Amino acid sequence: MDFHISRISQVPRSEVKIKGSRDAFIQWLVTSDHGAHYAVRKFTLLPHGRIGMHVHKYQETVVITKGKCAVCVGDQVYELHEGDFIFINGGVKHGFQNKDEHLEFFCIIDYTDDMSITLLEDDCP
Repeated sequence: MDFHISRISQVPRSEVKIKGSRDAFIQWLVTSDHGAHYAVRKFTLLPHGRIGMHVHKYQETVVITKGKCAVCVGDQVYELHEGDFIFINGGVKHGFQNKDEHLEFFCIIDYTDDMSITLLEDDCP
């Protein structure tokens, strides 16, 4: 495929299935199905929604476009706001906790030979 045009509102949204997650939704905007070597995903978290702690082999960059959240990375917690971004290397545990308002962010990942996600018992405060 040489190119692909769509509207975010037309891309199916599904619930995030990572253990410890709640009120978190994902849309896969650009994927290998389009011929890309990376994926672009949009996440939406409702107020107090969360994505549980997990780890995976692939790298990701998260760009906050609406709201604010706590991002747990390794053993640290950082607060990110609209306009902030974070790069998380493969093999680094992380999770997201939304604050009081609607949260939206884009997440760009690379495709690795192992795309599995390991769920962790750790909690993101």
